[in-house]
Amino acid sequence: MRIVLIALVAFFALPAVAQTPPARQGAPAAPSAPAQQTKPPAKDSPLPRLNMVVPQRDRDAAFAYYRGEAAAGRCPAPLVRKDKACSAPAAMPTKAWRLDQPLPDGLKAAAPPPGLIAKLSPSPAGHQYMRVGTDILIIGIGTRNVAALVVDLSRL
Repeated sequence: MRIVLIALVAFFALPAVAQTPPARQGAPAAPSAPAQQTKPPAKDSPLPRLNMVVPQRDRDAAFAYYRGEAAAGRCPAPLVRKDKACSAPAAMPTKAWRLDQPLPDGLKAAAPPPGLIAKLSPSPAGHQYMRVGTDILIIGIGTRNVAALVVDLSRL
């Protein structure tokens, strides 16, 4: 039993020894290869960045929808009536959300109007269109991760 154990240890240790070639006599020592440095993952995002691209057609469709509603005298959320016109409310100085991060717990997200969703491209698998303040976003279902900004209505 002891011989078998010694043979197994020697067998598994052999490849590690065989990886380093023996030095030849009289030859200069080869420079050692620099240690490979691996880049540590970003501390603020444990997941890889999503590279979701929103087509310009979707952005144009969203602006056209809200401009059409305002021209017809209807003010869908988040537009507000000012005098006899609809416009986007004053933009907040900072966004409450960040790309590739989940929405904060206290932040409410609502579905955009069905008329707008009908004009947009189908949402990517596992994602949905949501309105957060004056922004239309693509958000992961279940994770609430913000994948992309479709349109910022404060620029309307």
